[in-house]
Amino acid sequence: MDASQFFPDFKRNLVGQYEECAGYRLLCKNQSFDPYNDLNCEDDMKKVPFVTTTLFKKSNMLFKELLRLKPDEMDKWTVSSSTTGDPSIVGRVESDISQIKKFAEFQNDIFHPDGGYDCVFYPHPLEMNEYASQLISGKPTESYIGNVMGIFKFSRNTDFLLKLVNNEFVLDIDTFIAFLIRHNNKHDDLAIRGSTLLLYNTVEKLKNEIPPVKLGRNAIVHTGGGGWDGKKGNITSETEIERFRFVEEISSFLGIPEENFLDTYSFTENSAPITGHYSKEFRDYYFHVPEWARVIIRDIRTLEPLDQRGAKGFIQVLNAYGTNAYAGASVLVDDIAEIISRESCPDCGQKCMTLSITGRVKGSEAKGCGATLSVRSEVA
Repeated sequence: MDASQFFPDFKRNLVGQYEECAGYRLLCKNQSFDPYNDLNCEDDMKKVPFVTTTLFKKSNMLFKELLRLKPDEMDKWTVSSSTTGDPSIVGRVESDISQIKKFAEFQNDIFHPDGGYDCVFYPHPLEMNEYASQLISGKPTESYIGNVMGIFKFSRNTDFLLKLVNNEFVLDIDTFIAFLIRHNNKHDDLAIRGSTLLLYNTVEKLKNEIPPVKLGRNAIVHTGGGGWDGKKGNITSETEIERFRFVEEISSFLGIPEENFLDTYSFTENSAPITGHYSKEFRDYYFHVPEWARVIIRDIRTLEPLDQRGAKGFIQVLNAYGTNAYAGASVLVDDIAEIISRESCPDCGQKCMTLSITGRVKGSEAKGCGATLSVRSEVA
């Protein structure tokens, strides 16, 4: 994808959103913003009005007002997980999901597609999408992360560790143990993926049951869906999980190099997941903003855009693609990031804006970005 194409595509997307979504058009008019006249260069994107993720919350009953088309013209409602029981609900058409698939394919080199084996701390995507589905305006609700997983290219040898038993998802820990034993000291090409919190809790439990293994240099750990604060849906940990401690402990027990750890940051209201790699030197994940998205960091108190290295603030994501059904071109989320560099990653040298995700503003309502799941297990 040509990075120079982003701005014209973004303006086209924003103008379409302005014309098609009355709620967003009202927001723009209240802020005296006209995308035809006020959006002429990339620097003008800092002035673009944003929709906050709280507006998509079920309790606010505004998610229908954030559509760009009629409810009967879209394909589904994608739903987030929610620790508070108040999920985000986002209307989408299939082309929106297909766009996320294209983004994933652009990053095939880091995701290790077509690898030998995958072990996933989530249910099968079809089960995730069908679980607790209901109709809203005649369209089904589906897990957002289930949709993302449904377009991800897993290996043909994949174990999904959450099984549906009596309408609850139960962790199949025996299958995970068998996976570890089977690949111990083999240096097979494999990936352990899925819920940060479930993986961490499981490994902490296994430390008392089996000896450490050595999966080797060809294995990766690819997490996503948050949970670093110790909460995800109804899964909890006793304490917040520090990223460096997560990597060090999982690396030590599974015998996977720390530099082979990835984490993907996304949220249901967004269309461009952002993936980061772990830096052993800096003891943190460094997230690379891809060329098909832009991120603005805004001051927590004033909401003014921040540019300097080391600045911390709310994350605003600008999407040029994948928001045909809803007002997702400019979204502000209550997560906080630090600007590591605007030019290149100091760890690997890739030319891109680089961020560290530091947490969520204290006192903010918990917001999930994964599946609506009910998980029962001894390690959850």
